[in-house]
Formats: sequence, structure tokens, C-alpha cells
Amino acid sequence: MRKFPTFREIKEIRGNKLKNETHSESVTHPSKTKQIVKLCQESTSLWDPISKSYPNGDRRAEAIAVEIEEIRVTLATDVVDRITGNDCHLLSTPPIDRQKFKSGQHRNYTWIDFLYQEDTDGNPVEYDFLARLNRGAHLFRIWFTARGVGIGVRPGSNKAHLTRTKLINDLPAGYPDREPLNSHKHESQHGLCLKGRPGQTNQYFATWVHNGFETNEAFHEAVNIAWSEIGPVLNKYRC
Repeated sequence: MRKFPTFREIKEIRGNKLKNETHSESVTHPSKTKQIVKLCQESTSLWDPISKSYPNGDRRAEAIAVEIEEIRVTLATDVVDRITGNDCHLLSTPPIDRQKFKSGQHRNYTWIDFLYQEDTDGNPVEYDFLARLNRGAHLFRIWFTARGVGIGVRPGSNKAHLTRTKLINDLPAGYPDREPLNSHKHESQHGLCLKGRPGQTNQYFATWVHNGFETNEAFHEAVNIAWSEIGPVLNKYRC
């Protein structure tokens, strides 16, 4: 089983060095979520989905992918420092390893995943990105695309997952399934640019904010509210 740092370990490594953004900083600089959304929009505009290429070369797209990842990592560690309750000390956040696809396209969307690394009996839980297990982790996912930011749940994607239906039935109102694409179609063909993986059960129950949050504090407040509402369900169904 691949192990990722837990929230507690990340906090110890960072030594509680988080510095909260001031109001003036929020006004002067675009929020981190808006930065990511704008970068995703620019990257999407550079790629021609018909020819499956970058007509003007991919140097800018590559640079954008690097910048998106840098901001994503910063946001992930910010969330780690702020999120509370629902046994969040048992959560981990896996890295995103690949920034360029086999098609040659550089990543123009991203997410932050949080998962429990053990079930209620103390047994390890797999991230199971490839959906090979019927007890793979359900994810608290913050998803960033050219169309905005989602906060919600990506259930385990194996078609025979043992607790997915129970988890979905227990989710509170206000988190509709955004129905990520299940096919090989380009993400731009989805209204929110959400793309799943072929052969999996792709669902994403989430709130959505178009164009990103106005301030970093508004983003963190929304994350905390979502976690307070759906965190108990994820904690209950740790697989």
C-alpha cells in the first residue's frame, strides 16, 4: 500500500508556519482559486482538441501546468492547517504525479484529494486511483477547472464498490452529482470541464463556484462548511 503523509505529519513538518492572508492582500492580489481558474482557462485556449496539438508549441502550456501545481500544493497545505473535526488527523492528501498526458496535452485542470488512510477498524484504506478495489477510498475533493471550483465528494469508482451507494444516500442536500465525463471526450465538452476516467463509475457530488472565490478566506470558509456537512458521512464510510 502506498502511504501518504497524514494531516498530523504535514503539520509537524511545516511547524505551524501558516501566515493568514490579510484583507489588503486579498484585495490586492487575486485569490489562489481565481489564479488557478484563469490559468486553466489560458491552458485550455492553447490546445486544439481537433488536431490534438498545440498549434503554437507547448512551452507556455508546460509553464502553466507547473504554476497550477505550485498553487495547488500551497492551497492543499493551507487546508490541512485549517480543517478540523471528523477525525481529520487521519486524513492524507496524495500528490498528483503526472502533469502531461499521453496525448501531449499538459494538465489544464487539477484537484486536491483528501482521504482517510484507515477504516474504522484500523485497517489501511487504498487511494485506489485506478478503481481496482471494491473498498477503495471515498474522497473529499476540491476540483479546479477552467469553469470554476467544486467542493465535494468523489466516491470510490470501482463499479462494484461496497459502500458507495450507502455513502451517496447519506450525503446532505446541496451536493448534486456533477457527472464527470466517462468517455475519452475532451473535458471542454463538459459544462464544468469535469473529466473522469474511462471504465470507472465517475461521480462528483459537489457545490460549485464559477470563476473561483473572490478571496482566499472565502474559499477556506466554504471548504470548512462543506467539511462540516459531508465530513461526518465520509468518516462513517471509511471503507
